[in-house]
Amino acid sequence: MNAFVLAIASLILFFLQCTAADLRSDLHPSSNQYALGYYEGDPLPSKTAFLTFDDGPSDWTSEVLDVLKEENVKATFFVCGAWLPQKSRSGNSFQKYRDTLIRMRKEGHVVGNHTLGHPNLANMSEARIERQLDENERLYRKELGEYSEKLTLLRPPFGSPYNRNLSEEKKKRVSSVLQKKGIVFMWSKAFDSSDSKEWVRGEWYEKGPRINIESDRFRAKMDRIYMKLTSKTDGQGIVILFHDTHPTTKEVLPFVIEKLKEEGYKFGTAEDYAKWRWGKTTKEVLEE
Repeated sequence: MNAFVLAIASLILFFLQCTAADLRSDLHPSSNQYALGYYEGDPLPSKTAFLTFDDGPSDWTSEVLDVLKEENVKATFFVCGAWLPQKSRSGNSFQKYRDTLIRMRKEGHVVGNHTLGHPNLANMSEARIERQLDENERLYRKELGEYSEKLTLLRPPFGSPYNRNLSEEKKKRVSSVLQKKGIVFMWSKAFDSSDSKEWVRGEWYEKGPRINIESDRFRAKMDRIYMKLTSKTDGQGIVILFHDTHPTTKEVLPFVIEKLKEEGYKFGTAEDYAKWRWGKTTKEVLEE
């Protein structure tokens, strides 16, 4: 009996060691893999929607936060310090929308690094990529002070080079910088809202006389976004890409959330994903 129990115990120990090794290998990609993170095809928890917003903050971000608060949903925002045209901001976007960004943190949302000026990283040297990320984080922490935290999550502008038909050399070059800076969080290709595809009549990146939510084209774009995000859900985990620079987004957002709730979806942030996949916060993962 003792020998049998010992054998079983050995098998259990072996299984646990193998599982731990698998987790460690997942945390430390080999040289022919990209930077650690979530990419198309990676595992996702079922019936979970991760709402993500790129390119802000903007005039519309506070209203996006209003919707999320009303719906009791947390999201992930990938921010740029200098994406908006210079004439629409004083200094940098983090300075202009400081109160919105502080509110974002206080209400439990997650903030990630989307570079300073939203360039295509595939066309840049390693040194320039690093400057884009470092300068964006420096400005963020300078403007928010005690309300800021290290930006451990990254999303390359346009999803480039990972979601484009580009050379492995470019992907590895960009990855060599990103893997030193944080964890990449891409999106599910089928759940790109397409809100940034165009500016239709009645919308613009800032508030003013150009905004007309009753415009036929504005309403048609809302319908397109809604159908794109709700017609393919079948219980799978999804990472949705929005842009909080478009008023169509904040107008259609509550309808998308309500539909997903009706289908039994719960919502999470990129930090929730890290805890689900690796059992640790992004900060803890990066300290490995």
